[in-house]
This record gives sequence, C-alpha cells and structure tokens, in this order.
Amino acid sequence: MGSAGEKTEVILMQIIANGGIPPLVLPRSIFSLGKILGAFLRCFPAEFAHQVVVGTLARLPPASLKLLPQLELGKSLATTLPGVGGLAHPLGLAAGFDKSARCFPQLGSLGFALLEVGTITPLPQGGNPKPRIFRLPEQRALINRLGFNNDGLEVISQRIEKGLVREKTSPLGINLGMNKATPLALAMGDYLKGLRKLHLVGDYFVVNISSPNTPLLRSLAKAEFIQELSQEVRAEFGEGLLPRLWIKLDPDLPKKSFQGLIASIAATHFAGVILSNTHKVNAPWAGGISGHPLALASTACLEWAWEVHRGSLAMMASGGVLSGEDVFQKIIRGAAVVQLYTAMVYRGPWVVWELLNELGEALALRGFPTVSEARGSYYLP
Repeated sequence: MGSAGEKTEVILMQIIANGGIPPLVLPRSIFSLGKILGAFLRCFPAEFAHQVVVGTLARLPPASLKLLPQLELGKSLATTLPGVGGLAHPLGLAAGFDKSARCFPQLGSLGFALLEVGTITPLPQGGNPKPRIFRLPEQRALINRLGFNNDGLEVISQRIEKGLVREKTSPLGINLGMNKATPLALAMGDYLKGLRKLHLVGDYFVVNISSPNTPLLRSLAKAEFIQELSQEVRAEFGEGLLPRLWIKLDPDLPKKSFQGLIASIAATHFAGVILSNTHKVNAPWAGGISGHPLALASTACLEWAWEVHRGSLAMMASGGVLSGEDVFQKIIRGAAVVQLYTAMVYRGPWVVWELLNELGEALALRGFPTVSEARGSYYLP
C-alpha cells in the first residue's frame, strides 16, 4: 500500500486527466473544478498540500493540463524581458513553488509566460524543521520558513536538462542560493558553482540574497558584494552572462541602503532586480510572509528603485499579487514581469487565465491599449 500522499496524488491525477469534462465546450466547469481542487487541498496542512500538487504535476504529461482554450492575446499583453526576449504576457511563476525543478514543464502548461525554479543550493539540504508553511486565509497570505530545502545542484541540473529535452517550456529562470552550512565568507563560491553548472540551460538566473530563512543571507545585500559578484562573473563567463543575471532583494531594507544597492546593480550592468522577497515576521509564526500583507511593501520597493534608475534598469515584481488590478499596479510602477506564488494557493490552478482577463479589464478601464504603454506610467506628470 502506498502512503496517503501517494494515494491523494493518484486521485488528483485521475480528476485532472480523466475528469471527462470537455474543456473547449465547458470552460466554466474547468474553472469550477480548479476551485474545488484548491478548496480540497486547503483542507490539508500547507506543506503536505504543496507536495501533493508538485508530485501530481510531475507525473502528468504537460499536454494534459492544457484544458482551456488559448486566449487570443494578440499584442496587447505582450512584454519584453532583457536577456530573455518577447513574452506573450507579463505573468510568471515565482521561485519557491518548484524548488527542485520537478514539474516546470507542467507549470508552463498552466499558462505562465515565464517560469522560475529554485532556490537551488550546491548541496542538497532538507531545510528547517517542520511545520514550516502556514496559511493565513483571512489575510490571503502565507508564512514560510522552509530554509532553501532542495535536491541540490547535481540532481536538479540533470532534471532540468531532461525536462528541456522532453518538453518545450516557457523561458526558464534559475534561482540560486547558498547552503546554510556555508560560511558567509565563502558564499560567493556557492553562487558561482550554480552558475558554472547551469549557465547553459537557463534563460536567466537570479542571485537570491534576500530570503529571511537562511541565517546571515541578507547580510550579503551590500554594494561590495554586488561589485564583487559582477567582477567574478565577468572574469569567469565574460560579458555574456551579466545581462541574464538578476538580483532579488528583500522589502525590509532601509530606503537609503536599498537605493544604494539599486545604484550598484545598475552600475555593474546586471539584467535587473526582482522586487521583492518575503517580509520577515515573528508572529504568529516566524518566517517570511507573502500574499496580501506584502503588497504595499513590495510595491514601495518598485517606487524606490525607480527613483534611482528612472527606467534604465529592468524590474520584475513579486509579492502581494492576487488580482489583475494588483498586476496592473506593479506594471504602472515599472515592472516588465509580475511573478505569482501565493495567488495559486488561494485562486487555484487557472489563476493565470483569470488574472490576464482582469488585467485586460484594468488596462481598458484606464485607456491603455497595451501593457507596454502602461509600464512606468505611474511616474508620468
């Protein structure tokens, strides 16, 4: 007999793959099924539910998830990301959902224009003790203190290569971190190990110096580290990798320190910044909070950054995105891509399609024919 988790995965696979609902005829039924599955999963502890979803997706052929008619997006929602190129729309998957790259091709089939796996560390690690993910449903939020749990660089690199060979996926970002046991003085080496192993298979890369759940990690968020990273990458990989390398920052930095980092990142010719990681909290549980309570802080980070670079540095937004209006607010503050995570927990597997429809309505309401015309408009006189 298999475990309860394995049995649940089998049931979910049967529901998704063999539900008997003609998707092109009854799309509303597909949306309803997604809501039912989401409500069902929220009856279980948060990390268990997440493991079930990832395990189920990993076993499904990606084509089986294309249950909805393709939206006729045209060019109105198209965006461009430095180092990646054109995207059909601005919604991407944030790091943390598929930490060990187990199901990224399947996630691409759920409509994401951009996927980000990780955070990946050189050595596998189990992360912090459980329980370590907590739902706050009344706030539409999550608190996590996972601690970079992942299968490690060797296993994940092989998994990514196999996935890319088998399936055509959305552009793939790879989020890199340091092992918990690595001395801070050697942290640079952990990031370089990840880049050496994966620089040929990722479309872009993220240096994560912003998680609140790895001791001392956030102390790397200094101009000196940014400058040293730029020098090391240039020395080993030449100029070609920097335009594909992003820095992810946290929302808890003082404004002066934050803007100093933005100036350093812009001056050293990285691709851009991801704003932001989770906000560190100590109650009701210690960890990093995402979802609605993060919205204002992460949006403020976009504004603070714009004050420095004035549109010269690309930005991806992450944090507090639960509706198409939230997406719109990030875009007008300069985001080229808006990443999702917590929205999947509370709005279900078809969240991309729902948010794109809502984004289209938000653009039309303000008189913007395209996403590109809306981007950065918050700062216009």
